[in-house]
Amino acid sequence: MPDRVQPVISAARPQETEAVRYAVLGSGSSANAYIFQYGDTAVAVDNGFSCKEFLRRAVAAGFDPGALKIILLTHVHGDHLRGVSTLSRALKIPVALHRDLPVPRFFPKGVHSSLPLTPEEPVTVGAVTILPFLSSHDAPCSMNYHLRLPGRSFTIITDTGVILPRMYELARQSNVLFLEANYSKTMLLNGPYPEDIKQRILSEQGHLSNDDAVHFLNDLYSCDEPDLEMVYFCHLSDTNNAPEVLKEHLRLHLVPDLHIRVCEKGELCLPPCQEGVGRSS
Repeated sequence: MPDRVQPVISAARPQETEAVRYAVLGSGSSANAYIFQYGDTAVAVDNGFSCKEFLRRAVAAGFDPGALKIILLTHVHGDHLRGVSTLSRALKIPVALHRDLPVPRFFPKGVHSSLPLTPEEPVTVGAVTILPFLSSHDAPCSMNYHLRLPGRSFTIITDTGVILPRMYELARQSNVLFLEANYSKTMLLNGPYPEDIKQRILSEQGHLSNDDAVHFLNDLYSCDEPDLEMVYFCHLSDTNNAPEVLKEHLRLHLVPDLHIRVCEKGELCLPPCQEGVGRSS
């Protein structure tokens, strides 16, 4: 059984002049990974890539893999889990996951160490506060994350069949939102998937559609003005969605005037202020 680390992972706190940096290292049906950094503390969320590809993308985005202190796992599907174990062992960092997930079952080759998380109980890694919260997906013990770094906050909402009330609360408190827009309902219903798979995706333990994402944002802005500065639309299906389809849907139906970015399959997405800072990939 892998060693378990304590809920607080210490790291030297950088000076307040340090900038918060982040990137979507890749998103879609094949592989998903995110990275966030303040000073000498970086955290990853998921890794569906190989260890080598994750590191290549992180360096291309201008991040130092040596700053990574922890990997947060949303759920145990391969496009989020595939490279987590290898990355943990290579960098000698823990994997944080739901307290009820059996590590040996999902990581047969082991991890460097594990940190059991309880939904709604925050943990601190250096200058980063991590709040896990429940999602609704057909994988055991699925969670999403709200991250607070000095002066900036982020929420990831992905791989959930429904929007839960807590997701509204945390999105309202966030500067940057990563929001799943997995499928166009028309494309899914008329597409090649077997009927049972279609029903799985449409279910409350499936994924968010383009309609769901737009309704969520419209509802979010119907009562007050959240702190959102940027919304990244993520996890688009290779088969049942397309960037141009989502962009047209947003143009027609999204009410609030938001800064948005549609993350295409496998695209390395950086905020405008960070573009060009990394080495060429």
